[in-house]
Amino acid sequence: MRVAGMEVPIIGSDSINWIDLTVPSSLNHIGSDSNNVAATFAFPTSDSASATFVGGDSPFHLVWRIHKTEPNALEIFKLSQEFPHNTGLRLSFPHPLSPFAFVSASPTNSHYLLYTVTVSGIAYFIKLSKDLSSIFSSDELIELDVRTYFSSDEPVTCIAANPGCLLFGRNDGSVTCFQLGLLHQTAPGFVYELRDDSGVSLGRLWGFMSRGRVVGAVQDLIITEMHGKKILFVLHRDGIIRAWDLSSRSRIFSHALVVPTLFVGATSTRLWLGESSNDSNIVPLAILYKSNLEVGMEVIYVYSLCCCMGDRMILSVDSSVQNFPVDEGGCIDVKLTSDKIWILKDNGLACHQFFCSSSAMEEECCYALHEEFVADQLFQNSEHTSDDLISITRSIFSTGKDHIVPFVSSIFLRRLLHPGVYHNMVLRATFLDYGKHWTDNEFQSLTVDGLKKEILSLVEHEGMAESPISIFQGWKKFCCRYFEYWCKNNALYALIVQSTSGAVGLIRKHSVSLFRSLENTELLVDGLSEDLGDLVSFGLDLFDDNSDREILFEVLRCVINISQQLGKTGSFIFYESFVGRQIISSEEIIPRLVKILETGYGSSTKVGHLPGLGADVAWEREQINHKNLRKFSVDMLLSLHDLFKKAASWRKVLDVIESYLQVLVPQNFTQNSGAETLFCLNNSILVQASCQIAKTMFESALDILLFVSYLMTIGGQINMTHDDISRTQVELVPMIEEIISEWLIILFFSTTPSESPAIEDFSSQLSLLQIDNKINKRSWREKLGKCDFTLASLLLLNDQSSTGHERRLSLGCLPHPQDVISLVQKFTSWIVWGNTGEISSSFLRRSTELAIVLLRHGQYNAVEYLLTTVEANAREERIFKSIQDASGDWCLLQHLLGCCLVAQTQHRLHGIQKGRKVSEAVSCFFRAASGEGASQALQSLSDEAGVPFLGFNGHISAAWKLHYYEWAMQLFEQYNISEGACQFALAALEQVDSLDLTGDGYEREPSNESTTSIKGRLWANIFKHALDLNLLNDAYCAIISNPDEESKYICLRRFIIVLNDLGAIKILCNGQLPFIGLADKIERELAWKAERSDILAKPNPYKLLYAFEMHRHNWRRAASYIYLYAARLRTDSVLKDKQHISITLQERLNALSAAVNALHLVHPAYAWIDPLCEGHPLQNERYPRKKARKTVKEQSGNDVQAQRLQFCIDIEKLEYEFVLTSAEYLLSLSNVKWTYSGIQKAPSDLVELLVQTNLYEMAFSVVLKFWKDSELNRELENIFSAISLKCCHSTVSSSWTGVHNLLLTSSKDEVVVCSSPDMEATSQQTKTNCHWETLEHYLEQYKHFHSRLPVVVAETLLHTDPQMELPLWLVKMFKEWSWRMTGPDPSPASLFQLYVDYGRYTEATNLFLEYVEVFASTRPMDIINRKKPSTVWFPYNTLERLWCQLEGLISSGHMVDQCDKLKRLLHGALVNHLKQLKVDSDDAISSAG
Repeated sequence: MRVAGMEVPIIGSDSINWIDLTVPSSLNHIGSDSNNVAATFAFPTSDSASATFVGGDSPFHLVWRIHKTEPNALEIFKLSQEFPHNTGLRLSFPHPLSPFAFVSASPTNSHYLLYTVTVSGIAYFIKLSKDLSSIFSSDELIELDVRTYFSSDEPVTCIAANPGCLLFGRNDGSVTCFQLGLLHQTAPGFVYELRDDSGVSLGRLWGFMSRGRVVGAVQDLIITEMHGKKILFVLHRDGIIRAWDLSSRSRIFSHALVVPTLFVGATSTRLWLGESSNDSNIVPLAILYKSNLEVGMEVIYVYSLCCCMGDRMILSVDSSVQNFPVDEGGCIDVKLTSDKIWILKDNGLACHQFFCSSSAMEEECCYALHEEFVADQLFQNSEHTSDDLISITRSIFSTGKDHIVPFVSSIFLRRLLHPGVYHNMVLRATFLDYGKHWTDNEFQSLTVDGLKKEILSLVEHEGMAESPISIFQGWKKFCCRYFEYWCKNNALYALIVQSTSGAVGLIRKHSVSLFRSLENTELLVDGLSEDLGDLVSFGLDLFDDNSDREILFEVLRCVINISQQLGKTGSFIFYESFVGRQIISSEEIIPRLVKILETGYGSSTKVGHLPGLGADVAWEREQINHKNLRKFSVDMLLSLHDLFKKAASWRKVLDVIESYLQVLVPQNFTQNSGAETLFCLNNSILVQASCQIAKTMFESALDILLFVSYLMTIGGQINMTHDDISRTQVELVPMIEEIISEWLIILFFSTTPSESPAIEDFSSQLSLLQIDNKINKRSWREKLGKCDFTLASLLLLNDQSSTGHERRLSLGCLPHPQDVISLVQKFTSWIVWGNTGEISSSFLRRSTELAIVLLRHGQYNAVEYLLTTVEANAREERIFKSIQDASGDWCLLQHLLGCCLVAQTQHRLHGIQKGRKVSEAVSCFFRAASGEGASQALQSLSDEAGVPFLGFNGHISAAWKLHYYEWAMQLFEQYNISEGACQFALAALEQVDSLDLTGDGYEREPSNESTTSIKGRLWANIFKHALDLNLLNDAYCAIISNPDEESKYICLRRFIIVLNDLGAIKILCNGQLPFIGLADKIERELAWKAERSDILAKPNPYKLLYAFEMHRHNWRRAASYIYLYAARLRTDSVLKDKQHISITLQERLNALSAAVNALHLVHPAYAWIDPLCEGHPLQNERYPRKKARKTVKEQSGNDVQAQRLQFCIDIEKLEYEFVLTSAEYLLSLSNVKWTYSGIQKAPSDLVELLVQTNLYEMAFSVVLKFWKDSELNRELENIFSAISLKCCHSTVSSSWTGVHNLLLTSSKDEVVVCSSPDMEATSQQTKTNCHWETLEHYLEQYKHFHSRLPVVVAETLLHTDPQMELPLWLVKMFKEWSWRMTGPDPSPASLFQLYVDYGRYTEATNLFLEYVEVFASTRPMDIINRKKPSTVWFPYNTLERLWCQLEGLISSGHMVDQCDKLKRLLHGALVNHLKQLKVDSDDAISSAG
């Protein structure tokens, strides 16, 4: 049977937005005694559907569906021009439904009527709103339990309905009619039975009357309207067909059909009736017979029902009968027209023409179902198809194994998401097999990219090994499951045949589709006709000579042979290389495919290179491939030799091929009013049909390209001359490649889902709001990014909205199968040639028009593919120079491509990929500006073109380029791409010098700019973008190159700010940048920033100023800035916590130290700084900034001194402040607060605080810095007195009292808190020793500053504790005078006096006795010292006071024995001493004499 067409699915019909309503019921309760009756009353739920045509200005079909898997639900939707974008209604009933429903428009067209029946026998009559969003009126919902009207238990076998009438046919052959919705249930005549003996209604009494069965069970019921009357046709099981006039309730026809003799036991099961008209008295009638003995044996008999009108209607059946066996696939549905019967089977749709005249032959044809297309896309047709994919892919990527997996995965993903293959429910069911669960909202929110990621993750996780074979097996498994679910979820339900237009549709379980005819070229390419005379009927009347036709058929046979050798895989791989990831270019695919045709798959697919396959299987497969290759090579060689003999020369063959190529070129139709002619067809159908035809045409052209490439490869074996090969290479190959590219673009638009707008793209998000647009326009824009909304749909809807044409159907809501082809041809012509049909070179002009539309809607990837393809074709055709004509089409292409690439950088591109896009965009804009006619072409773009508006006029080259480069710069700025903006700013600068600003080519509002102003603005832009790119040196070069002083200064300020923010401002201080007249400005800006910056900012501007000035040898200015920093730290710091205060003080110390160091570099006569107010720049100095190399002249000394008197912040004062700040810093570390208030004089309490916090070094530093002479001695005495007191206090507190021993502890914790006496004694002893060591250390160090310090220490100790034992080291300090007691402090006499003063009489006596003994035992060499005149050896006054104290104690009776003993010792010592003095005196006198 000839294939005449194929199914075209309506894309998106699987994702109708359903409105769910629950039908209320008052008859939910079913008695237990009637359960069996209720279960068998009506036939059970099964998959069923039907459609009712509703005419009018906007005709449509009302479609209902009932699913066996959801028996309680009834789906209703409109098959109209807006389908599937309109909503559907899903009604939920309390009981399962019988597979019957009737939906029609009300007589007033204000609402819709619905009849349906549940399996339990509850009939419903419901009025639905016209928009199918609700029940029209709850009062109009009628619920009827029809079981109560039947007395017998005979089940219902069929149901029919018409407005106001619901009929039940039962197993006993009876037919009962309920006038549901027309009469009230209690009204007379509400229910009646159609009987031979009575035409009146007997009400409910008829059920109680007994009568015999005279006819068989009712098999089918059909209500039709014939000549204004409603006629009911009833088919009984015994072959009797009856007709009843429902208006008179009388039988008007009864006929016993002859049972077919083709098989025994046949039973009539279904009845179909063609549409009747007033013009014809013959109505076709079809009956389906099924064999009771042989399963699957079905035959459809078609009869001619004759209708004669007179006084009454007379019906008769003509003797002519035609039968149509249903050989393969069960009969699902049948539709009749006046001359055709459409039979829907599992394996296809058959169409037969009946009642033909004897002279005409019966025409039979079939239409392919979409299952074949889906199986082809998913490699489910045969086992070898999918295996060929991996074999060919491995051969093509023989040197790049890492590219096989992503390339194969991309092919499978593209096939799965192909329009017509992708199905929401199918994909979700497949996901469930892999354990992936989705909610409805989650799944609906997924875009195409999201679906790809989810599918990839599942497949790659399934194939744990990352080898190509394992991933390939994972894809095969996934596609196999997907195809099984696709067939299950798209089961065939019913046909829709619209006789007025000849349209044929198909209702599936979860989708709706339409049938179209095959295009003439499709018929020829598929090899469906080998009759040479059929070329004319195919529209291919290309040749006048039969020999040319024979040559063409021989060529096509060779082409088919090549196509069969490679299978569909070759086209899939080529298409993927053309539109997918640029792993391999399409130009490389053809030579590699030809190599496979010539030598096979190659070594990469041999046994050792096929992991995952057994060695035997791989070896067997290799042998089969080798055998097939040999057979193919031999057959092709013989066929080509035969072809050469028939043509007599290859030149003739090439002529025929060139003529045939004209058939493959997209036809050109002139459409005078935009795409108005395209809007008479549902866009989804148009796009999908275009996809199917474009796919076939692309594959046909690709096969021709492979064929001619194969000819050139084996040209030596088939006697091709060099001229033939050259002609093929130069003329035919570019022509074929252009045809392929055009069909590929159509196929790409028809199959590629639109891109979803980026979240960060504010303009896209704003456009989605569409405040001023219609709701339908907003709805289709919301579908961007979904699989069922392709680029072609976007182009169609955009053209419709822009031209203002409303969709309208001239032939009804569905077109004839042949009309679909005509509309597809116009659509492809509209894509390639546009509305006018004007042919421009290499598709340039039209491609830019399409690109503008796509750019406007954010389809950047599609624009890039379209424009790069067109540009590549132009280069391939070797007319690159010619396309740069004055029209500027090539420039416009480059401009749009550049805009596209720039926009792409904002959509999930980063790193190298983003940099590559930017580089390509820059190149495109430069090429656009350099082409001929660029100014006119680019300025023709309107501001609504979907690309940034240029917004200027003028055609002088330099002026125009300046404008264009500035525009490009602003475009890159808009997208924050500094690299591109910087390049075009530099390019614009090149045009300024050659530009005559006073000419007509440069018009700018409100006034013209000067050259300096333009350059300043451009250099400022270069500076900005260099900063954005962190090119600091380039940014500074832009500053010093800027001729506009104001702009330069602004840039400089910005430069300093950015350097500070980046932490790179040190480059201003390291001498890397040349300060060409900018040093003072830089200093001023740094000072301005320092004044207004946080004092703790990092990096600190004051430090930078210090470094800046030090590098320039401006030491006084450096000292001034760093001192100002220290001053601000003192006044501005408000931080209170210890850590930050300490840091601030440390910073002050560093700043003061730096200021002192800087001033030390200046000549001492000028080593002072100006005490300027903060925030004011330093005044210019009249004195040298650098250290003087020569002595300053004397006459200038007075002036210098006068200056120093006025500006008194010199090194000395800085050192004063440094010392005090150091003290404050150390105190802060000890949590002692003291604030510096000035440098006049250090407060005395500061020293006291330092001593109290044990900061002795700092205390001595402060004392030595600020006090002199007696004040210094006093402060030192105070310090040592305080230290001595600490020693005394530590000694006293170190004693352990017995109180602690009385404390009781009840737990371990308390023991820890109250530590043992030994531990505390040890700690106190350590502190005591530390104080004593400190006292000894500092006393030894500072006693040379003040000799009485040991006396002060000893006196303090004894004053605190008179009984204290003085440390040995302290006593030794008093005994440094070893040979006498008296002398300068500290002396033994001082110690002796302290002992006496504080009652230490024993120590005083012992000290005196010690030195008396020393005096007496003087060595002979030192005796002269003893005999020196005027020498006081002993403190006699103190000794006398000691004697008196002892006598006083004895007199008072205190320590009498001890004092008496001490007195006697003193007396003896003094007597001996006096004797010694007597001897010394005598010696002196004798010596004098």
